[in-house]
Amino acid sequence: MELNTKIFSVFAEEAERAVINEVHIGLGYTAITLQDGRCGLCATLCDPEHSFSVNTDTNDYEGRSAYQLLRHIKDEDNHLSRVMAIALVNALNQTFAKSLPEGPKDLHKELDLPVGAKVAMIGHFTPIFEKFEETGFEVRSLDLGRKIGKPEKFYPWATAQADALILTATSIVNNSMEEVLDRFASRTIPIVVMGPSTILRSEVYEDLPIQFLAGSVAIVTRDLLKAVRNGRGTLDIHHQAKKVFMQIR
Repeated sequence: MELNTKIFSVFAEEAERAVINEVHIGLGYTAITLQDGRCGLCATLCDPEHSFSVNTDTNDYEGRSAYQLLRHIKDEDNHLSRVMAIALVNALNQTFAKSLPEGPKDLHKELDLPVGAKVAMIGHFTPIFEKFEETGFEVRSLDLGRKIGKPEKFYPWATAQADALILTATSIVNNSMEEVLDRFASRTIPIVVMGPSTILRSEVYEDLPIQFLAGSVAIVTRDLLKAVRNGRGTLDIHHQAKKVFMQIR
């Protein structure tokens, strides 16, 4: 996957200078803290394929160079190693991410969507879905983990008719982002990568047709780590994080 190589190249130099403090793997999210206090998140992805499995990565990363874990961003087979690596990337990037502005109150205005627009959503974001419907847009979502939608019905409609695409950042974790974007290659529409796992650096996506990033950055680290340990989900995580937004092209 070219995206994995790009992520590695963007963060390798910073990883060589950083040391991992703690690794927290929860049912909902995984968090990595660095010895200088930075913290990053990634969705653990508790779906039937991956949930309640033992971590088969036998390495002890705590107290070691972050570079040792970052290498696993290229590992397409060990799921939890990838999750930890993306959480690490978000920790390495925390200082920059904190400087980003909060997301717009009306996302559809930022996307310059016309009246009656059709919005495709891969990964079901309930608040965004409901806000778009209230605005009068036609919204269809595909979320296999939550058993929402069917690919054989969703993609023909989305690739032919959608005026915008909201894409979950878990597509980075499960290595599906490039495959999904290839389906939309024949059209130019606004594409937003969204969710707490989003890597908030424009360089990562410079070869992909993505215009906007909407993610989260850890603010109250102690309480956030407690939420992770207690298996909390996105709503609880957001109480300890700042939602941020950036346009990358």
